[in-house]
Amino acid sequence: MSRQTIIRIGALSIQAAVLLLIWQGFLHPTRGGLLVLAVGFVAFFLTRDSSDANQGRK
Repeated sequence: MSRQTIIRIGALSIQAAVLLLIWQGFLHPTRGGLLVLAVGFVAFFLTRDSSDANQGRK
């Protein structure tokens, strides 16, 4: 598995866990939503930067 795939799977699992906490009532929906968005953006930028670097080397 590539590094990008691992980052994306990790981000999705974190987002799923946060959504589960919101659904169970342990986390405030606004804070949880912001956390899900933040994790998504971090994963997107990590995978985007590494793919751009790989394309630059080719």
